[in-house]
Amino acid sequence: MDSLTQIVLGAACGEVVAGKKLGNRAMLWGAIGGTIPDLDVFASLFTDEIASTSFHRGFMHSFLFAALAPWVLARLTQWFYGDEIHRRRYYKAAAMTIWLLFYIGAAAGINFIPVLLGEGLSWYIMLPTVALGAYFAWKLWRDYWQRDLSMVQAPYRTWVALFFWSIFTHPILDCFTSWGTQIWQPFSDLRVQWCTVSVVDPLATLPFMLALLVAARYARLSRLRAVWNWVGLAWFCAYLCIYTVWHKMQVNEIFEASLAAKNIPYSRYYTNPTIFNNIVWSGVAEGDTAFYFGQYGFKDRERAFTKISTIPKNHRMLDPVPADSRAGHFLRWFTDGYYSVQPYRGDTLQVNDLRFGLLGDTLRGNNYVFPFLVFKNEKGEWDVLQNNRNQENMEASKSSFGDLWRRVKDGY
Repeated sequence: MDSLTQIVLGAACGEVVAGKKLGNRAMLWGAIGGTIPDLDVFASLFTDEIASTSFHRGFMHSFLFAALAPWVLARLTQWFYGDEIHRRRYYKAAAMTIWLLFYIGAAAGINFIPVLLGEGLSWYIMLPTVALGAYFAWKLWRDYWQRDLSMVQAPYRTWVALFFWSIFTHPILDCFTSWGTQIWQPFSDLRVQWCTVSVVDPLATLPFMLALLVAARYARLSRLRAVWNWVGLAWFCAYLCIYTVWHKMQVNEIFEASLAAKNIPYSRYYTNPTIFNNIVWSGVAEGDTAFYFGQYGFKDRERAFTKISTIPKNHRMLDPVPADSRAGHFLRWFTDGYYSVQPYRGDTLQVNDLRFGLLGDTLRGNNYVFPFLVFKNEKGEWDVLQNNRNQENMEASKSSFGDLWRRVKDGY
């Protein structure tokens, strides 16, 4: 899921393991551990599209990494506190800068949500985030920059356990989304995807985060601190493991019935929730020559996928790209076979990953969420490039988010 959710989950795990010994530092280091697997996104700075996309949610999201990394991180943390680096001014300045930049990024993302939904900036969101940001900066200055921080005493095995649970829970959470997580790397590149929750779901994250913030206000030995942390964890686990799974089971049943009612033959299908919510779901079914895409919302008047678009496969257009070539293998592996092909410009092809569906409830032009361009590079080899920021795609995004929000609220 998104980085904020992973940070909150990691912080809660850190609190469970070491909250009574380390107080808020347990949350801090748990949050750091929770975001470490996602550092694999920086591979895009050093390698090409195919390699970086394959590496993301790869080895750093594996169970093997979760088993090995905590031992190294625990030793580094002990060295960090043993040399009293946490008390030095240059470190404090760097840490404060990082935390403030993170808050600014998170606040900007929260304020941008109404814009995506077509409602413009909201003062009801902007003013509280600005006020909270000012309070956060003041707290950092008073309680962090001006204070002489105390020493931290925790056994090595405590640090190992803290990092293990904050890292181990990261790929487990990612398995609930539709991207696909290679938890068995390096032994297998199988991508596990349960497709029950969107990569960003405020209803899962925000109550969890609020409970954690309340817990952080209490002293490390306070019983209420542990209670609030467990309240947040209970909400999050219930939402993921009961609410979203229940929705998934209902959507599958409704999609199967809708396909049967329209006499659409299929060999397999794929369902997942749309972005930011668990109310409106997408479904794509594979036929012999085409895919069939539709959406259903739990607030819709009819208990059915009423609009189903036909998307021609056109898989033969990809024949010039050998299946055993680097680009050919990547496209078939990454999309799990749920892809359509269409001409783009000249000899360039566009491959659409249909697992992520369409921008909107029907096919209109080129409104695919996750298209790739397939072309020959300067070396004459087939290459791949994401194309989800083309002008047509961006224009479709502006209207689709507003339509989606209205459907979440009022149905269809």
